[in-house]
Amino acid sequence: ADWGAAERDIALVLQQYSLYPRYTVRQNLEFPLKPKIRRLPDAEIKDRVARAARTLRIEHLLDRKTDRLSGGEMQRVSIGRAIVRKPRVFLMDEPLSALDAKLREA
Repeated sequence: ADWGAAERDIALVLQQYSLYPRYTVRQNLEFPLKPKIRRLPDAEIKDRVARAARTLRIEHLLDRKTDRLSGGEMQRVSIGRAIVRKPRVFLMDEPLSALDAKLREA
């Protein structure tokens, strides 16, 4: 089996946040795109991060460390880490529970 291909097709988002507390929001969003195996150009990484941040309404938080975020903000960053990978399937363990209804719908 080609495990690399399978890994790109499925993104897992847990209710517990899987963030690096010493990284900024931007660094957390970039992290899944940085492995050499992906070989994404910097411009593509920047575009994916910007698009995810806009979608999740966290653009204003990109330079903030994740240990300075609220629960809902951390959850959005966690979801963003999955979104930037552009998976075919998202597996989610109630990651939207910390978000308000309007944002959940978006």
